Amino acid sequence: MTWLEDEPFRGGYPTIEFLALTGVERMRAAAKGLMPRPPIHHLFGLTPQSASVASSVFSMPASPWLQSGAGVFLAGTAALVADAPLGSAILGPLGPGQVVVTSDLTLNYLRPTSTRSQRLTGRARPIEVGRRLGLAEAVIEDGAGEVVAHATTRCFIREFPVPEKTELPPIEERQYDTPDPYLRELTTSLIPREAWAEKSFVEICELTNSGELPTPPFSKLFGITDTSAKEGYFESTAPSSPWFTSPAGTIYGGFLAYFADAVLTGAMNTVLPPNSIPAALDLKVNFLRPVMPDGRPITATATVVHRGRTLLLAEGQITNADGKVVVKASSSATVITGHSWSAAVIDETPAPDA
Repeated sequence: MTWLEDEPFRGGYPTIEFLALTGVERMRAAAKGLMPRPPIHHLFGLTPQSASVASSVFSMPASPWLQSGAGVFLAGTAALVADAPLGSAILGPLGPGQVVVTSDLTLNYLRPTSTRSQRLTGRARPIEVGRRLGLAEAVIEDGAGEVVAHATTRCFIREFPVPEKTELPPIEERQYDTPDPYLRELTTSLIPREAWAEKSFVEICELTNSGELPTPPFSKLFGITDTSAKEGYFESTAPSSPWFTSPAGTIYGGFLAYFADAVLTGAMNTVLPPNSIPAALDLKVNFLRPVMPDGRPITATATVVHRGRTLLLAEGQITNADGKVVVKASSSATVITGHSWSAAVIDETPAPDA
């Protein structure tokens, strides 16, 4: 059991009355705190900052809970902050009753991130918004204003009956006795650098699962459990917890992309010797069907499909508890030899030319 299963989720969802507002009116209501904060806000701090018909901005703190066992952030962390402003950028020009459903998400990575990033901000703009489809792009910046990733998305546009415009219900934010999860003190530690330099990734996973090495902070935060690691293959599970839900009431696409990236990166690590790392170049995610927050496990698997001297390619998918594929994903990375996973090395390693 994880704390995600033991502790009731925090936050809420907008009522149907909000559909009477235009897209930009809904976005501005969220940015002003006039709409209930969704569970993902309480879990990892994702917060809307500003909104217009031409742009959308969200940000989140670079919480220590987002660290891998080496003290750096997974490249897919950018997806946590990118998916919301991208969808909101398409929502902005829409009218009452219209909503967006994310079809795919693509990220190209420029720089690594860690707690030194302080805050990650996604700034999105619509490229084209039609009757049925919308395209948007975003840049993700760190606290110093450096661009760490570029993202694009395609969304379907759906229409629902417009409710009669009534007075919006008052928002009463509940007060909690404990901090939100991303603000709490870490209950785990990082894996020693010597282990990364001397042991293979498969060995690291075995020692983590046996309790001889600590569980990475991000695994604790999201309840992710590694179930299989062998050469060229990696598998993890996570609960489809209500903590992962967006304002739409389904599992946030940014989390699903993050989960997919975690296993894709894991698979690439399994084919490298100690003192070598895969520096992420990109991530491509297709969302096939929504995932409901019913608490049942979802499973992510990934396989290395190309292992070159300097380039790795991996493909993966996420399946729900009924065995249906909900996400298809792929990623690539360049191989850096002579470096082990450590915060100092990663933060000082220049991003490869893509």
